[in-house]
Amino acid sequence: MEKVLIELQQAIENGETQIAMDKTKEAMNHGIRTDKIIQTAINPAFKDLGQKMFDGEIYVTDVLMASRAAHAAMYVMEPILSRSIGTSKGIVAIGTVAGDLHDIGKNLVIMMLQGSGYTVIDLGIDVPVETFIEAIRMHKPHVLALSSLLTTTLPELDNMIDVLTAEGLRSQVKVIVGGTPVTAEYAGRIKADAYANDLFEATEAVEDLVKNRIGKYTV
Repeated sequence: MEKVLIELQQAIENGETQIAMDKTKEAMNHGIRTDKIIQTAINPAFKDLGQKMFDGEIYVTDVLMASRAAHAAMYVMEPILSRSIGTSKGIVAIGTVAGDLHDIGKNLVIMMLQGSGYTVIDLGIDVPVETFIEAIRMHKPHVLALSSLLTTTLPELDNMIDVLTAEGLRSQVKVIVGGTPVTAEYAGRIKADAYANDLFEATEAVEDLVKNRIGKYTV
């Protein structure tokens, strides 16, 4: 691996935003493709961070700092990435359900999905059912990703799937659910297509859903 990519990965893991931007520019000036930068520096950084967080070596605040650095690197590449929209692996609409204002996990998932080659429609937080329905009709996503971080908003996931069915849209989009109070059992009970516990599982699950295959996180 080119030295600059190793340095970029280290900068992201250390949450060093300016260095991450500088190393991304340097990599691009050396003719390294954006997809290689993402796959060999940015994504591996988050895999390492995910394992360290699982092992208790770092905390959520460390991941958030790394996320800012990664977003900065993605910003540098944005002009080129926006021109490659035709090569998108699929469209994902994502949002935090009504009554829930959390977006940290959602934003990390968005970054991972974009880095993996998906077009992501970010509907934001506290999203009412009607907005999700409008987005499905307008953007025709392959996958609808629903986030719930509060136990009190769990019923919104069930409600969303019921409305999709009532509107005749359920067969047109795969649904993945996630968030702190969400379990695989709950996802199965409300007839979601997949469940993810973190950004890495979410990316893998979306890949399975887009390719219509059964994976570890389909339910």
